[in-house]
Amino acid sequence: MKKSTIIRFLAISTVLYFVLNIIVYYRWEYRNNKIEKELLQKYDTNGDGLFSIEESNPELNESQRELSSDTARGLAPFTLIPISLILGLIVTLIYNFLAKSKKTLMY
Repeated sequence: MKKSTIIRFLAISTVLYFVLNIIVYYRWEYRNNKIEKELLQKYDTNGDGLFSIEESNPELNESQRELSSDTARGLAPFTLIPISLILGLIVTLIYNFLAKSKKTLMY
């Protein structure tokens, strides 16, 4: 492989890694805001933003558990490394193929 191809692969993989992490972060924020607004607000009967013992029920406990579980987001930086490398390899191969086919068409 050429040095330029390797550099291109690393650059594409790095950009994909950061883009995928940003997508995961904003998707998680959207999900948490949705859970807070739609699920938790309907259980706050007195509207003070806190949950008292009188407001406690199994559905509220399940909603709070969903809101607090962040294992997927915490592991995303590690699990996205191989995904971004695979996608970077695919994009680099497609780019090289298109560049070679464009060269052959020009001659």
